[in-house]
Amino acid sequence: MSKSIQEADREARKLVTNWTTGAALTGWIPGSAFFLTAADTAMIHQVANAYGVNAFDMDHLLSTLSGAVGSAIAGGVIAEVVGVIPLVGWAVKSAAMAAKAKVIGEAVIKYFRERSELPDTKLIIDVQSDE
Repeated sequence: MSKSIQEADREARKLVTNWTTGAALTGWIPGSAFFLTAADTAMIHQVANAYGVNAFDMDHLLSTLSGAVGSAIAGGVIAEVVGVIPLVGWAVKSAAMAAKAKVIGEAVIKYFRERSELPDTKLIIDVQSDE
């Protein structure tokens, strides 16, 4: 039995939540911007899989690379700006890295959902009046 777009939505949201939580918990670690960029790339690939989309055809590969580049730039800026401040800066950095993962995750959910060929299981009931 094939999964539906609604099941893919639930799976993708869970994936993004898990990766966002991971970023929040590890974002304070020095050098985390590097491994969190790789984590964002893994998240993009997993969301593509949730929707049954091959993330590595040329169009989707470009979207994955765009997400990774965006992640690296945002992560580098966040790390450089706030990561040098002990405690408060580390907390802010973790929150910002989590927010970055969430924004990227929501964007890729939208992107791959629009390209998915999974069936929509919403019931459409045509109500006709006798008038």
